[in-house]
Amino acid sequence: MNFFVFLTLTAFAVSIDSTIAGFAIGLKSKKTWLFAFIVAVATLLLCLFTTCVAMIAKDEFGPIMKTTGSLFLIAVGLVNFFKKQQDLPKTLTFCEGLSLGFAVGTDACIANLSVCLLGHTQLWIPFVFAFMHFATVAFGAKLANTKLTNKLKHTSKISGTLLICLGFFKLFA
Repeated sequence: MNFFVFLTLTAFAVSIDSTIAGFAIGLKSKKTWLFAFIVAVATLLLCLFTTCVAMIAKDEFGPIMKTTGSLFLIAVGLVNFFKKQQDLPKTLTFCEGLSLGFAVGTDACIANLSVCLLGHTQLWIPFVFAFMHFATVAFGAKLANTKLTNKLKHTSKISGTLLICLGFFKLFA
């Protein structure tokens, strides 16, 4: 599988839950673009941190990094698969938005670490995760104005399944 396709699928899989967060924010707040920006910045900061850690650890732990990265993807997928949806506050303050941004960015942070452990430590990769989170939050907020609420209940299952499959693919490919 082409690396860019793999990266895009991974970024999308960990961003699916952000669609639900954006959807919930879109139902409760008018500041959806601000929230999408906060999520993207939080995701970017987390991913840049993990990339720097992986760059330092790459020389030390090179031989086991591919297996570890694949296992991290599988673990994130399992957590997403079994995760329960959380209720969001009716109004969102900046601090709540920031903490929610870091919460939904954590999956991207771990997925970014797994990509780094697979040997890809380029500094542009965190921007892919951040952009995907921004796009999915904004998309979710737009969906809040449509009648698709019943069809978005099991997105953590889709996200989890996709990440588990990607992890096994990378583990055995």
